Amino acid sequence: MPRILKLISWGVVVFAIGGFLTFLYLIPPFFIADPDTFSKPVADAPPPVTGIADPAERAIAERGRYIVMTSGCIGCHATNGSQGPDYSKYLAGGGLKVQTAHGTFISRNLTPDKDTGLARRSDDEVTRVLRSGVFTDGHVAPSTVMPWSSFSNWTEEDRRAVLVYLRHLPAVSHRIPDDSSTSSLTTGTGALDEDYGGKDYGVPPH
Repeated sequence: MPRILKLISWGVVVFAIGGFLTFLYLIPPFFIADPDTFSKPVADAPPPVTGIADPAERAIAERGRYIVMTSGCIGCHATNGSQGPDYSKYLAGGGLKVQTAHGTFISRNLTPDKDTGLARRSDDEVTRVLRSGVFTDGHVAPSTVMPWSSFSNWTEEDRRAVLVYLRHLPAVSHRIPDDSSTSSLTTGTGALDEDYGGKDYGVPPH
């Protein structure tokens, strides 16, 4: 009897190994495909600035576009759809919710929509958030929630360039719930919500 059990055990192991090798053989060839194939949707997502008539402003916006792309803003400020990030709503927010002991924070809508986006904020209000994480109502987002501590190392010209680019994005009406910060100064580490990357935390349209 023990011999039979041993043979069955070895049979299960061989079957499992064979199944795993078959799985590896059948999955898409990630390592032989051009990496640009997988990064292309993200690289193509930022709207171009070719429509800006003023050459000087267009050059500033192009600089801002480059900073936004290389800083990975889309990683948090995406709007998730049923099949992943909806890049047609570039930087409209709602794709990330971070919960800390000091409150809950949802990635904001950075498009220039007049009701739900940055059109409601002055240039000084936007650059202050980039410089110090201080929002209009006085609350401070933890740097673990928004990496403003890295943005604080940007030059004022860089912050201005980012602002100009954001002002020229296509406006997307996408209301984001207010942060539920419990104090004027929030510190400590944040914990990513368990549904990170798979849900839109914006307010459903009526």
